[in-house]
Amino acid sequence: MKDLGDRLDKLRANASDFALMSRRTSDPEKRELFRRLADELAIEALELEQVVKRQRERSSPSEPGNVVILRLPEGD
Repeated sequence: MKDLGDRLDKLRANASDFALMSRRTSDPEKRELFRRLADELAIEALELEQVVKRQRERSSPSEPGNVVILRLPEGD
């Protein structure tokens, strides 16, 4: 799970970096390329964020549906 969180942080940082490069370059072709890359990485980050959120919801022990009742065999 930590790996996915780290990957999500990296995707967001890269998207931000590409967006900044897009604003700073004077070359129109590079500006468009960096903008597209920023958009693609931002979309990937959103998709990964949804995956991480679903995994956290599944593994949350505080949810009543996720509680496993331990039954010990009788007579031991």
